Amino acid sequence: MSREEDIEYIKINGFKKFKPERQSFIDSEGQSWLQCKFCCEFQRVDSIIGYITCGNCVNKIDIIKFPNTIKKQKVSTGRPAGWHWMAEYVDKDGNVFHKGKEQPKLKGTLKPTKVKPMKKKKKLTEDEKLARDLKNWKKRLKQKRGKPNGKKHK
Repeated sequence: MSREEDIEYIKINGFKKFKPERQSFIDSEGQSWLQCKFCCEFQRVDSIIGYITCGNCVNKIDIIKFPNTIKKQKVSTGRPAGWHWMAEYVDKDGNVFHKGKEQPKLKGTLKPTKVKPMKKKKKLTEDEKLARDLKNWKKRLKQKRGKPNGKKHK
């Protein structure tokens, strides 16, 4: 049975009708196996004591007990990241926002804000990082020593 069919069956008949006789065994490699108390699928266990509920059955039980907790996919607003930090942002519908707060009086009075995509930085190799750090270090040394006033030092 599929997941949905199992859930419907459990809703109609309850969990008590869904408990077949369970078996256990130890395979040739010494691994213990026990059947799930709901779906009868064999699952690996450390020791054969009591009974188990497999992960699929736990998910089904959670869906039945807590149907409103399933996370839904996040829906994009179409606005760029950080739009609410901008001093002024106008979306494609003409809504005007000042620092994230909508200004309904100004709706449709301004053109939509054009957002430039961020420039992607090239990832530096270890040698390029070392060369960059060496260049910065030499620059700091020069500033530390100070520049001579046009005189040549011997």
